[in-house]
Amino acid sequence: MIRSSIRFEMPRSLDDALQILADSGPDGRVLGGGSILVSAMSAGWESPKVVIDPVRLDLNRIDEDGHSVTFGARATYAALLRSETIRTRVPLLHAMVGEVTGGPGLWNLATVGGSCCYANPASDAPACLMALRAQFHLQSIRGKRVVSAADFFRGAFVTDRAPDEMLTHIQVPCETVIAVAYSKLKHSASSWPMVTGACQRSFSDGKEHVSLGVGGLAARPVFAAWTLDVPFDEKDAEFLASEALAQVSVGWTDELADGSYRMKAAKPVTVRVLKRILEGNPWKQK
Repeated sequence: MIRSSIRFEMPRSLDDALQILADSGPDGRVLGGGSILVSAMSAGWESPKVVIDPVRLDLNRIDEDGHSVTFGARATYAALLRSETIRTRVPLLHAMVGEVTGGPGLWNLATVGGSCCYANPASDAPACLMALRAQFHLQSIRGKRVVSAADFFRGAFVTDRAPDEMLTHIQVPCETVIAVAYSKLKHSASSWPMVTGACQRSFSDGKEHVSLGVGGLAARPVFAAWTLDVPFDEKDAEFLASEALAQVSVGWTDELADGSYRMKAAKPVTVRVLKRILEGNPWKQK
C-alpha cells in the first residue's frame, strides 16, 4: 500500500513529460514497468511527489537500421522476447531476457530500461548491456545526449542520468554474431542473481572479437574485451576469466552475499560463459 499522496501524470508528448520532470526536481520519478518503483513506494523506501507514466509516448518501439538495433525504454521483457529482430540481431539480449527471474508475470510488466536506471548490481540487464556496448539515449528540456554503457553505470544504484533526464531508448550495434552465452548464480529460482556473466563472440574487420560483462561482483558491471588474433579454445577460458576479474579487488556486499563469496563465485560463472563461446558451438539463427 502506498501511504503518501502523489501527483500521477500521463503526458501525451515527450516535451510535456520532460517539462513536468524538470519542474518536479528531485521529487519526480519516471515509471518504467513499475515492478521496482511501485514496490519501493509501497514499502516506503521511495516517496516521490510526482510520478510520470510515459505509456503514451511511444517508447516501446523496437527498430533496426542495418547498423544497430534500438529499443524504447518502455519495451518490456516480453516484447523483447517476442521480437524477431532481437532474437536474430541481438541474441545475447534475447538470451538474457529469457533468464530473468519472474516468468511471464514479470516479463509483461518490467523493462530493461527500468532495470538499467535502477542499476542494482545484482540484476541481469546491466552486465549484458555492457557486453553489448550499448548506448543510452537521454533527453531533458536542456537537450539530448548519448552515454555509453561503460559511462552510464557509475556505481550501485547510481547512473549518469541526471534527475531531469529521461531515458528514451537504448541502442545496440549490430554485429556478425558467432556465439553468445548467458549464465548466473542465484540462491533459488525466485532470487535475484548474485553473479551474472554475459558473453558474445563476433566477427568484424576480418577478425573475431569477444566481449564480456560480469554483473553482481562489483558495484558496477565488469567489462572486458579481446580480439582473437591467435586461435583460442575453451582451455583459454580460465586465463581470460582471471584477466577480466583482476579488475576487482573487493567484491560487492549486499543481503544476498558478501564480497568475499562473490569474488569466489564469479570465477566459475565467468569461465562457464567463456567456455561456451570458445568451444566452437556457434549460435545459429533459427
